[in-house]
Amino acid sequence: MIQLTKENVVSYIRDYVPSLHLSDPVNVHQIGDGDLGMDVEGDGYCNYVFAVSDPETSVIVKQSTEYLRRRGGPLTPKRNRFEYEIMQLRSAIVPQYVPKLYHCDFDNNIFIMEDVSNLKLVRFEFNKDHQLPRLAQQGAEYLAATHFYTSEFYLPTKQYRALLAHFMNAELRTVMENGIFLGIFGADDYDYACGQEFVDYCKSIFADPDLKFQRYKLRHLFMSKSETLIHGDFHTSNIFADDENLKVIDMEYTFGAPFSYDLGFILANVISQFCSAAFRPYDSEGERKECLAYLLSLFKMLYTNYISYFFEYWDQDAKIEYQVAKGYKETLALDILQECLGFAACVNFCRVCGTMDTADFDCIEDQSLRTKAKFLSVDIDVALFYKWSLYTDIDQVIDDMLLLMKLRQGK
Repeated sequence: MIQLTKENVVSYIRDYVPSLHLSDPVNVHQIGDGDLGMDVEGDGYCNYVFAVSDPETSVIVKQSTEYLRRRGGPLTPKRNRFEYEIMQLRSAIVPQYVPKLYHCDFDNNIFIMEDVSNLKLVRFEFNKDHQLPRLAQQGAEYLAATHFYTSEFYLPTKQYRALLAHFMNAELRTVMENGIFLGIFGADDYDYACGQEFVDYCKSIFADPDLKFQRYKLRHLFMSKSETLIHGDFHTSNIFADDENLKVIDMEYTFGAPFSYDLGFILANVISQFCSAAFRPYDSEGERKECLAYLLSLFKMLYTNYISYFFEYWDQDAKIEYQVAKGYKETLALDILQECLGFAACVNFCRVCGTMDTADFDCIEDQSLRTKAKFLSVDIDVALFYKWSLYTDIDQVIDDMLLLMKLRQGK
């Protein structure tokens, strides 16, 4: 088996993909080569990823490993095949949002795709207070289309079941089932840098029997409700965008799960950014309010646009038995709302409490302000844990977020 390195990746491309016509000088950058604790260009956490460019061409070469590079846990390298295949499928559904594919080598767990770094990682654009005007529309369209057209609402039942069986992805399912719902995902311990009071607060939430019940209830929902092929890791470090364009990467966590999970994952990131913006320094309070207003609008519009697109596809292409079922759409929209809020709480809580670097908060240099932002984030998670199945409108959630922010700010 070939093991790619910065020294041999160019030779590999020239030997296996001569159609790319690499010409000197060729530059090679290994993503994640350095501090793997950084939540930056996150593929480096599990894979060997190289950006290779010449004066005319720039591509990403990705080789999956047999272990998690950060802690050495075993992980099937065959996930690379699943990622390539799901990217092919999603390219057929929403080609505007998926990087182009150039080559796949299943024997060596390698594939090559378009380098989309002409766009910017959304997480770091948020940290710069760059408001992306089309993100809610484009992100929602990507999710709604890839969800609807890999669901049984559209596909023949036999084909739908075959897709779920093919993308079982059991090992990566376990990473999410345990890391998101049972532990502190990607972290060794609680974030003691935020002080003992914060650690005690997080521990009390993990130990609270009512909140533990909610986490296990949501875990069971995630494990048993296979409605579509989800992205599985749909966060702001896996989305490249600018004011006009968007591309989604890192699709190796694809498997059958609820429609609501991917939406909850991205909403969790918006919650973190909202909490960070509530406390990080601004030149004026007017700038802070503008950023907070944008993030709350994004939070709302990701859900409302998702529902709008989903039912546009439903009206066009759903099986007739679903289209004529009175009240089905309204019930489904409410289920997606409530479930995505519960999943957002699970995703956000397990990341905020631990030591895994999350750039949403690490952009705050003042430790006391960073701690306040993380406290607020956990406050919102607790509210969602208690109320996710009671909300009937996205505006109710926004009202709670604003109230909790004012309480933490002492206003």
